[in-house]
Amino acid sequence: MSSDWDEIRRLASDFQKVQLSSTLQRLSERNCVEVVSLLIKQGLINVLYTTDGKEYITPDYLQKEVEDEIYVHGGRVNLVELAQILNVDLFHINNIAERISKERDDLHLILGQLLDENYLQKIAIEINEKLSQEGEISVSDLTIQFDLPSEFLLAQVMEKYLGKLIKGRQDSSDSRIFFTPTYISRCKAKIRGGLLALTHPTSATQIIQQIGIQERIFFTLFNEVGAAGVLTSRQHGAQYIPHVYTKNQRDWVESFYKQNSYLEYDAVNRLGVSDAKGFIKRTVGDESITFLSKCCVDQRILDQIESSLDECISTGSYLEVGTILPSIMTEEDIEGIIAAVLTPTKQKQTLLFGTTILTTQFIDGLLKPCHEIIEKNAKQSVDTGKYQQYIAEKMTNRNVDIEISDRKSDRKDERRRKATGGKGGGGTQGRETKTKSTKKLYRAGDRGHQSDSEEENVHKKKEGPTIELISLKEIKNNLEKQLEPEGLDDLSGLIAKQYLPSLTKQSLEIAHQFYEASLQNTTQNQRQTHAALQTKLNELLVNIRLYEKGLHLLPADLQGQLIKYLLKSHGNDVCNDIFFYVATECNLNYADANLKPEQRVKITQDCGQEYKSALTALNKAVAGTSIDEFLEAAENALEACGMILKKIDKKKDRNLIMCHKHELLQQLSDCNDPALTLHLAVLVIFTISTQCMLHASGKFVSSILSFLQPSLTSEQSAALTEFHDLVLKLLQRTTATESDDTQLISNELQQKMEKIKTIANTYKKNGTTNAD
Repeated sequence: MSSDWDEIRRLASDFQKVQLSSTLQRLSERNCVEVVSLLIKQGLINVLYTTDGKEYITPDYLQKEVEDEIYVHGGRVNLVELAQILNVDLFHINNIAERISKERDDLHLILGQLLDENYLQKIAIEINEKLSQEGEISVSDLTIQFDLPSEFLLAQVMEKYLGKLIKGRQDSSDSRIFFTPTYISRCKAKIRGGLLALTHPTSATQIIQQIGIQERIFFTLFNEVGAAGVLTSRQHGAQYIPHVYTKNQRDWVESFYKQNSYLEYDAVNRLGVSDAKGFIKRTVGDESITFLSKCCVDQRILDQIESSLDECISTGSYLEVGTILPSIMTEEDIEGIIAAVLTPTKQKQTLLFGTTILTTQFIDGLLKPCHEIIEKNAKQSVDTGKYQQYIAEKMTNRNVDIEISDRKSDRKDERRRKATGGKGGGGTQGRETKTKSTKKLYRAGDRGHQSDSEEENVHKKKEGPTIELISLKEIKNNLEKQLEPEGLDDLSGLIAKQYLPSLTKQSLEIAHQFYEASLQNTTQNQRQTHAALQTKLNELLVNIRLYEKGLHLLPADLQGQLIKYLLKSHGNDVCNDIFFYVATECNLNYADANLKPEQRVKITQDCGQEYKSALTALNKAVAGTSIDEFLEAAENALEACGMILKKIDKKKDRNLIMCHKHELLQQLSDCNDPALTLHLAVLVIFTISTQCMLHASGKFVSSILSFLQPSLTSEQSAALTEFHDLVLKLLQRTTATESDDTQLISNELQQKMEKIKTIANTYKKNGTTNAD
């Protein structure tokens, strides 16, 4: 550390001397620009150009300027204006704005504008003033006023400051509407006064027009005003009926209904009520009534039916409704009650036969053996080819129908032409006369007779080919076996006839699914294998190219060995994957992709001509000493296999190198073997120092370490060299008599291993900073 501080002091002294020197020794503006450009290019400084290119600013300074401008503009500023004010490109302003909005919770980036919390509080105060003046306010109106998204205003202003800066109440039916308590009280007073003045039924529209409030507010506050009457509905055109008018009618209806649990429509009409059903609904209140053809019944009767039906559905059984209802119920009433109980949801779960309700779960249980028969027969028909034959006959029959139809049309046109045409007749004037059309008779064996016979045969086969995967008898027999113990075996025929079409259709669909699956499995697997292999090979070839760039930095005598090692490892993987793919495409049997050289030669001889030349060149290149020849041969092989080699994208190389470095560091942190630790540490230092990847085995560690000496400090070099010598000693001691020394060396390596990992983790290239 002392040496570093001494170096810093010397640099400070040099800078001071330069500043105190005469103008003749100072750098010109052009030289300064070139120096700054060089520093930016090498990544030693991070500055931004202004729009006019005359100034440099740092991102942190730009961020401070942006924050100051937000304050100056009162908490809201447009990014386009910021770019003009600060004389900086809009792209940099956007980046700074996104960073500030993520770092600070009190700043929001909305529609290309930066807003702080103070500005939102000002908006909340303005909204509160407007709300107190108007009594009601909508978020949609605020969106137009403040030019901000409605969702943002609702979440970040209205709901956030409701009850704090905004004194009001949110509408329960519409979250975008807000009221003041005073406005609500004023509306309640208007509604209460208007309703108390009524003595006869009046439409809600007329009431709303007279008191001068909104329809939505009227229906929202109606129950809160304690009105002496009822509304017929909550929709436009509803009627308000005062209690004074309906009291006598309601009292009689309520007492009769409670005593008898039913009401006749004629009896209610005699009370002077024109709409008996509507009056009963309003009078009984919250109780649910079932209206039949001539009367309505109490909910208790329906509850009894519903509870029985729910139990029936939950247990997956059946229900006989006639045994539960009172005997006075007619057949029409029973049907009405069943229709009331069977809601759309329950109708999907049940099936009605007269007064017997069967649940779909019960029927599914009955049909389960039929489904098993369908699946078994469908699979068997596909496996045996019976279904394929059925499809072929169906297509053939369709083609024959088209052909016969065309043939009949041709003959009909020819007969019509002959009948309307004329012949060259005799006579002195040689005029052409028309002859009577007669049907030509054919003898047995003549062409015409054969055509008529063919048409007759086609007519007999008009229905087309059929395939029976399940029969009505099979369905009925399966149902009878299960319904006979319940005494419902008489329903087996009805159920079988009703479900035969659906089961037949289902059987054909299942057979078609088996048929399509048998056709698609092979093609789908081939496509997936092709895409996955193409991605894998592209990744391997990119890594080989990056490794080649790294090994070219080493001495020439070492490059040849590393090239052979690279081709022997990654190059061999690429070669084997391509050869195995070609073998699979050509139906050559090989267990896996770990192919030997003689197996690759055999594949080259047995594959098609379109692959032979490319595979021969690839097999030769992988055993050579040139990476360029190998990459060219690999590209030709990929093209022969119908695969695409991605273009070189140098922008992604740095990311790949960084990922490779982090992967090495992760392996290093998890490693406990001294030799492997040294190997990984050397590769990490090489990657950081050269910004290139290197693929090398353990035997090249000494050479790589020698290459890295100029890039290491004396302390780092000494530590790595000492650790390297200890690793060599440990690997050389293999005899049993030297077991004690081996243990001492192992212990010493374990003690120094953490230091080696620290050197690799903290190593930085000379001249770089932590940000780099």
